[in-house]
Amino acid sequence: MRLKLLGPTDYKRMPWKNGGGSTLELLQDPAPDGGFNWRLSVADVATPGPFSTFEGIDRQIMLIGGNGMVLSFDNAAPPVVIAKPLRPHAFKGEWKTDCRLIDGAIQDFNVMVRRAWGMAAVNAFDLVKDQRLTLAVAPLTILHLLNGAAECGGEILQDGNTLHLESDSTETVAITVTSPKARLIVISLKADEGKAP
Repeated sequence: MRLKLLGPTDYKRMPWKNGGGSTLELLQDPAPDGGFNWRLSVADVATPGPFSTFEGIDRQIMLIGGNGMVLSFDNAAPPVVIAKPLRPHAFKGEWKTDCRLIDGAIQDFNVMVRRAWGMAAVNAFDLVKDQRLTLAVAPLTILHLLNGAAECGGEILQDGNTLHLESDSTETVAITVTSPKARLIVISLKADEGKAP
């Protein structure tokens, strides 16, 4: 198993495609055309307005701070209220998406995957000290610790750290919480071998 620990100095502040704000890009897999196969990021949303469009991209978004938002999709799908933290909501990047804030600024966690590349499963956990979580790693799993402290595979994760785990075969890894509380996001990424470049 191959592990790589990332922290705030590894992340990149990226402007929104529509010019309405910026996103902190945690990690991405570059695509041959200059785009990405997948991307993980955190966005601070202080004002309502449209989301950038991403053709051919499947998106999952999760509230991690603030009182929530309402997303509308211009009749492509019913509006959705995102007010409970750590619950991913999936939608298509090409949908015309508009955001209305419920009560003030919010922060969200974003997972974007090129549909032609593959798929992502996103889960989040509220954990407590000494709690141990065992996960399968195959072929690629990303851990993002929102807050708290934890140990995984000999690596020490602190607030905001991201751990990239890659394996050529199905292996398991254990995460042990070392702080009183911790919030962890787990992203499992899998390429469609028939599609991925």
